[in-house]
Amino acid sequence: MMIEGTHVSCPKCGWEPSEGDIWVCDVCQTRWNTFKTHGKCPGCGKQFVDTQCSRSRGGCGEMSLNADWYQPIESAPPKEKEKFTWFWQKNSDLPVTQTDKEWIENGFQLLADMFGDEYLRSLPTITPDKRYFDHKFSGTEADAEYIFKRVAELMDIDPWEINLMFYSEKPQAYSPGITETPSAKLKGPWTGSAGQYVDKGLGQKEIWLELETLNDALGVIATLSHELAHYKLLGEHRMETNDEHLTDLTSIAFGFGIFRANSYFKFSQWQSNSHQGWRMQKKGYLPEQMIAYAMAWLAHCRNEDVSWKHHLNKTVRKYFERSYKYIGENLDS
Repeated sequence: MMIEGTHVSCPKCGWEPSEGDIWVCDVCQTRWNTFKTHGKCPGCGKQFVDTQCSRSRGGCGEMSLNADWYQPIESAPPKEKEKFTWFWQKNSDLPVTQTDKEWIENGFQLLADMFGDEYLRSLPTITPDKRYFDHKFSGTEADAEYIFKRVAELMDIDPWEINLMFYSEKPQAYSPGITETPSAKLKGPWTGSAGQYVDKGLGQKEIWLELETLNDALGVIATLSHELAHYKLLGEHRMETNDEHLTDLTSIAFGFGIFRANSYFKFSQWQSNSHQGWRMQKKGYLPEQMIAYAMAWLAHCRNEDVSWKHHLNKTVRKYFERSYKYIGENLDS
């Protein structure tokens, strides 16, 4: 398929869509070829950043940035060779803005002041393998308890100081016509949240985990590393007010960047008798580009072997490699 002088193909498997291939908007159910509008729904105007490859038509079924599908035609004139890109993808040395770069570096300096520079430099990047999580997961509460204790151990937290609790976003039926979502009874912005840190005072601290997330072990690790980072900052009295972005950065500093990055976007497919499509759920506060730069910055500071980068999804790995190269070439600054 050709679009505006570019060749359209899946950046992961090479599958080529045709003019007749159709995608479905998850908001208004409009059916159209997403590449003709660069991912913008002609029905409701929603802009889709990512596009799913069609497994049913011979593709891999994976999600990729819509902009990465457009490949320049080598024989085309220079003006036609430019592919459609988002502002953060345009040719540059860094995948983050200068402001974001400075915020990350200042954030790490703040954490070094809190925890000690030598201590933060000594922490490894945690990988999703048996080296750190030697356990067979089946999506149970017992699995979540194991993850909770293991992540707490890796973050130098005594798990007995915190109670792990569970809730469900699924409505529960009572008398006819009455339903209730359990999390609605809890204080705070819980809707759509995978986890929550709660300090009830008098030494009572709780982390609440949504039951519907337990079948995603990597997502549970990412969620608990973030909630336990709240404990490191608030529960250990290093900060008085909550800062979700700095909490995300703390989770990365303690080695959980791979889990935070790979869990930032979660996609799920749906299908009815006449329609099919996908939904996207965002987990976390720092976007993938900032997570990748933060991990690259830490890797240089810790002089790490970055062979663990193969655990990153393809998009984040590209951001990481660009960041790692840039930092290596500009260490003095």
